[in-house]
Amino acid sequence: MAILGPEGVHAIARVAPVHMDMRTTYVEAPVARQLGLHDGQVVQAVAAMRNDQLKLVLNDHVFNLPLSPYIKEGDLAQLRAQLLPSGKWVLQLLHTGNFAGPQAPTPGIPTRLNTLMFQPGGFASLLTLLRPGVLESLVPPVQDGAELKKRISAQRLNMGSLQASSLKRFILGQSKATEANLVDGDTPVDNTKLLLRSLMAQRERVQEQGSSETHELHRALDEVEAAQVQSAQQQAKGDLSFAMVLPFIDADPVELEFEKKGNKPGQPKQPLVVNMHTQSRVLGEVWLKTTISDSAQVDLTMWALSKDVADLAKFNASELTYELENAGLVMGSFQVYNAPRPSLNEDRPAPDHGALVDTQA
Repeated sequence: MAILGPEGVHAIARVAPVHMDMRTTYVEAPVARQLGLHDGQVVQAVAAMRNDQLKLVLNDHVFNLPLSPYIKEGDLAQLRAQLLPSGKWVLQLLHTGNFAGPQAPTPGIPTRLNTLMFQPGGFASLLTLLRPGVLESLVPPVQDGAELKKRISAQRLNMGSLQASSLKRFILGQSKATEANLVDGDTPVDNTKLLLRSLMAQRERVQEQGSSETHELHRALDEVEAAQVQSAQQQAKGDLSFAMVLPFIDADPVELEFEKKGNKPGQPKQPLVVNMHTQSRVLGEVWLKTTISDSAQVDLTMWALSKDVADLAKFNASELTYELENAGLVMGSFQVYNAPRPSLNEDRPAPDHGALVDTQA
């Protein structure tokens, strides 16, 4: 290969820039309602010929997207639904469908599972519904409505008299899905997902499916089931990742997440990280990160938007240290910031030379 000097560099043809292929189509709100779309949902469409042109067909609705040359007639494609501030919807083509051809994989993953796998993390809808009195107010006036209200109330914790034993019992009850209890032959216990489904079934009997509250219930159920699916994915990789919401009778709900990377031979054991987050109407928005090492050392980091809350946490640091020592733990560090928690997105390492780069919008 000839080596060009500085004067010959201009003769080299320029490399075409890389453009992101955002294949999207707009959907009017009435059509989105007919399709039952939820923000962030992933649906499956079939590529079919209509008037000699390749279209995507979803529940008898036809959508125009630039498909060739990647998708052919008979292929299954995934579309992510997104609700715009204007009230319109967008369907974005994801290159995760099963494509036709002799080496195509057999279509075996249900659309519902794909939806949960691509569901954005977090519990925005669930945190709103689990505020004291909100979920109970959605119970319709039916014969067994009073019984459901009792079940919802019984499943809540009491912040004013919270004990470690009751917190542990609640977390263990949420960590095992109702479906797993049925498979093991155990009697299903009330959990958030079971109560949401019961409430939705009661509202469906009185034909309240189309209300905004029902859509909020559907979104909350998606958040719960997506967290379970994504937790199972991490477990398959050898990592622990479990997220849930703690509901209280006398306080706003708290989002709780357990994380632990899998241990590797010859390396120190990974710590357990417990993240907490609440949008309390009394304390303001608060985040707490607790890191527990294998040596029983605890490192705490707290972020609070309210200066009074941050100052109160600093003032009670010595009392917290005393409580941890009584529990057999050692306080390593305790940092408090009167600021929002920084972005949780981790910096990605630079890819190897020649590797495929995964771009994100």
